[in-house]
Order: sequence, then structure tokens, then C-alpha cells
Amino acid sequence: MIRNLASLAGLIAVGVAASFAASPSHGAEAAAAKSTYAKDHVDCDTGRTAEDRATCLKEAGAAQAERRRHTLDTQGSTRQNAVDRCNLVAAKDKADCLARIEGPSTPNQKTTTSGSVAGGGMLRETTTTTTGTPKVIVVPAPPAASATK
Repeated sequence: MIRNLASLAGLIAVGVAASFAASPSHGAEAAAAKSTYAKDHVDCDTGRTAEDRATCLKEAGAAQAERRRHTLDTQGSTRQNAVDRCNLVAAKDKADCLARIEGPSTPNQKTTTSGSVAGGGMLRETTTTTTGTPKVIVVPAPPAASATK
């Protein structure tokens, strides 16, 4: 029984030592997350974002919560995110969606960009010109005038 207590005490001592060893790293992460949130909060308060203050603070809080859970992805590709969104649209619209991201893919497409991120967003419009099969419409001739009157 004494040997079991000694083993248990040894395990507890190892666990406590490990938690103290991990604390500086965790403390540094927590301090960095708090600092990032504080900067985001100041940016919201001073209007240095493209969002209204309420939305900005909500987004800053959400980002902080994701940082705490270690699920905030800041390394993702914005291009890949856009392509992933295009994969969700209807098949008939997918080519136009991709053209807005990567530029026209065929000579009959034209993409224009306006706006800015600071102004609230970039707007991209793709126009695809298509020609159909012409339809021949036969207009009947007016009835011939009667020769006898």
C-alpha cells in the first residue's frame, strides 16, 4: 500500500512539474492573444476597419474565441476560399464565378472590378456574351389587292 501511495505521489509530482513547465508557453500564447484582441478593439474604436463598430467588435471577439480554442486559421488561401465558394454555386453559374476570381477563361468573357476593401468591398462582375442560333421568321405577304372592283 505504501508503494502505491509513493507511486501516486510520484505521478502527481510529475504532473505538477509538467504543468509548470508548460505554463510559460501557454502564458506567452495567452498574452499574444490578449494583445491581438486589444489591437483589434482599438482598430474598431478608431474606425480603422471597413466595418461598423458593433460588427467589428463582434468579429474581434469571435476571432479571440477561435484563438483560445486554437482553431483560428490565418494561413488559409483567400483564392482557395473563393474557389471553394464557387464550387457551391449552380453548375451553370460556376464558370462565371471562377472568372470573377481568376479572370476570364474564354474570349467571350469580360470581368470588371470596382470598389475597395477599405470602402466596404470589392465588386467583380463578369459578362459572358453568347450567340444563339438565329431564327428565321417568315412574314406573310399582305393579301393581293383584288383586280375586280
